[in-house]
Amino acid sequence: MRSVVLALILVWASASMVQAGAWLRGKGSGFASSSVSTNQSRDISTSVYLEYGLSETITLGADISYGVDRVSFPEGSGILFLRFPLGPTDRTHKWAAHVGVGARYLTGEFLPAAELGLSWGRGIQIGQKYGWVNVDTSFNEPQSPAEQRIKLDGTVGLSLTRRTKVMFQMFNTLENGETFSKLAPSLLFSPGKGTTTLQLSAEVPVAGGGETAIKVGIWREF
Repeated sequence: MRSVVLALILVWASASMVQAGAWLRGKGSGFASSSVSTNQSRDISTSVYLEYGLSETITLGADISYGVDRVSFPEGSGILFLRFPLGPTDRTHKWAAHVGVGARYLTGEFLPAAELGLSWGRGIQIGQKYGWVNVDTSFNEPQSPAEQRIKLDGTVGLSLTRRTKVMFQMFNTLENGETFSKLAPSLLFSPGKGTTTLQLSAEVPVAGGGETAIKVGIWREF
């Protein structure tokens, strides 16, 4: 009985807090998040992420980002995707893939792009705390002059209390022959009924240059 209860808690903790990855949305349920980040040089970036369960095995999503740097150079990306499981959805180690189409915004024009991705995730327990771990990879192929982009992102999250969680992420991007890596610790707080989560995060560059940025976000389940 204890193992059944533990499994249910792990599934809940993982599915309700992971923005993207191996967990699919239940049919008719959705998730939305938005964020804004800035650094000392006033580079600003925004993002919007959406998921909706079309069925128990297909999740529709959109991943949109836009940024303006210190010299007012704009750049952005948008992908509409479908995610589906690879193997049974009730096993401990969860695998999923996604395929998407969209565009990259560069040099004042929209350039068509296609994307493929693979994700792995599972619930975890550390002492008496429950959480999740997730790894997401993607390959984005745009029209020239935009460059191919490969991403490898890792996430570890842990529930501290019923309303408070911590999350540690590592973002890695390979583009135009260069590798950019950022470490992003976050504090997550869910007031009220817990369907809305507030995120306060720092993004610290560890490879490829850049400045530390502060990010504020809001997540909403529906």
